[in-house]
Amino acid sequence: MPQGGRRPPFLLIISGPSGGGKGTIISSVVQNIAGFTKVVNYTTRDRRPGEAEGIDYHFVDEDEFMRKFDCGEIFEYERVYDDYYYGSPSDVFEGLTQDRIIELDYKGHTKYRKRYPDQVVSIFLLPPSLEELRRRIIRRSPEENLSARLENAREQLRHAKEYDYMILNDDLANCREQVFTTIEAERIRRRGWTLLRDLGVD
Repeated sequence: MPQGGRRPPFLLIISGPSGGGKGTIISSVVQNIAGFTKVVNYTTRDRRPGEAEGIDYHFVDEDEFMRKFDCGEIFEYERVYDDYYYGSPSDVFEGLTQDRIIELDYKGHTKYRKRYPDQVVSIFLLPPSLEELRRRIIRRSPEENLSARLENAREQLRHAKEYDYMILNDDLANCREQVFTTIEAERIRRRGWTLLRDLGVD
C-alpha cells in the first residue's frame, strides 16, 4: 500500500458484450469523476467514424501489434471474431498514482485478476436482452459479423458472475449512476485500508 496516508489506487475493468455500452460508460467516468485516467488499448482494426488515435485505441497493423507483444509492450491480447487483435499495454500499473479504467473481455479480466488481485475492481455491463443487444450492434456497425458478435456476447455473459459487480445497462443514466456509486464505494473501502494501516493494523 502507498505511504503518507494515501489510499491505494485501483484499476477498474469494464467488460460486457459488443454493443453493451462499455465505451460510453468509460468516457462518462473519465469526464465526470476526478482522479481517473483511461488505459488506451491496442487494436488492429480500422478506426470507426469519430474514433481518434491514442484516445479510443492505438491503431496498429498486425506486424506492429505482434512486435509490441513480443517485446513486452502488450501484456495480453485476444483475437476477436476471428479477425482483429485487441491487446492491453504492459505499463498499466507503472507510476500508478490515481485510479485507471480499462475495457477488457473476460479473458483479459481473468489475467489481470490473477496477477494483480488487490489492485483490480471489475464491473460487467449486462444488456436488457439479447434482442436489444442485436439492435445496438446493427445500429453501430451493420457491416460487421453479426452472428459472430452475438455468439461472443453469449460467451461473455457466461463469465459475468466472475466479476465484482454486474450492472444492467437498460437505461444509460441509471447505469451510469450505479457505476459512479460503485466507484465511490470502492474508494471508501480502500481509504479504510489506509486508515487501518495508519493505526498499525496489517
